[in-house]
Amino acid sequence: MSKAYSGIPLDQKRTWVVPRWLKEAFVAFALVAVAAVGISKAVQHFGGTADRARNAMEADPLDGAAALDFKLPARGGGEVDLSALRGKPVLVNFWATWCPPCRDEMPSLSKLAQAFDPQSFEVVTVSVDDGWEPIEKFLAGSKITFRVALDEGAKISRTYGTSKLPESYLIDKDGKLRLKFVGPRNWMDPNVATLLQSYGARRKG
Repeated sequence: MSKAYSGIPLDQKRTWVVPRWLKEAFVAFALVAVAAVGISKAVQHFGGTADRARNAMEADPLDGAAALDFKLPARGGGEVDLSALRGKPVLVNFWATWCPPCRDEMPSLSKLAQAFDPQSFEVVTVSVDDGWEPIEKFLAGSKITFRVALDEGAKISRTYGTSKLPESYLIDKDGKLRLKFVGPRNWMDPNVATLLQSYGARRKG
């Protein structure tokens, strides 16, 4: 009897041909694995980029609680209904005409609103002035690209926990509080765009 090799008689040993289906399955598995690793690295990279942008802008992370919905009188008539903006991230900026830092950041805030597709992002500024007169006087002649609401008596801003002006809150598309900015910012800083894009905002063009 022929001597056995690995349990198979030598006179019966044959070259094993890998079935075609097994080759194709292996290739498919390898492609899926490579794609999964690529996606994982991309997510980690983008997440890290967003974290660096948040730190650079000194934005305080929030716990994702539901943002307080509000309906406030709007400049030009009607009202600003925060709940109606659900489905896209919204930057809510609390300000006042008597606040110099608030006035200083308004031009960059307007440019920010103009730079993004309004279907994917919106800026809402909420003034705590005592009426429309000082707001109209301040904004006269300015090209405003965002909604302006009046929180007379600062009831809404206090409910949000605003203690200094300006203060801004980034609310995600599901209406949850994500970031808080205490004090003025240069809203055209590239880090702001990085943050907004991480929440689904899209730049124009």
